[in-house]
Amino acid sequence: MLNSLDLLVIVSLALAVASLLALSLMFLARNRRVKKVNFYIVVALGLYICSISLRIFWPMFFLQSVVGAAFGVMSLASLALERMSKNDEKKFRLARLLAAAALVLGILNALY
Repeated sequence: MLNSLDLLVIVSLALAVASLLALSLMFLARNRRVKKVNFYIVVALGLYICSISLRIFWPMFFLQSVVGAAFGVMSLASLALERMSKNDEKKFRLARLLAAAALVLGILNALY
């Protein structure tokens, strides 16, 4: 029978695997549409991790909750940068790097 700690480990590993798959496809795929779809998945995962860290840390650990919220703002900034890029490859690459950094650092902040 699974207890709550087992479920927490399973969920954190599933989030890590989904994040690793989306990040690798975002940078290694050749098709621009596949890159954009995986970019949106990475941004959505980053925002979800931000909400997880806010739920975990808000009442007692104020600094870690602010850091988690900052990673969520980084995800939103990467989305805004991508929407304003107008097919500029350098800006899209910068937006992908920003989204990847927000997701990886958010996972490290919230779950580990």
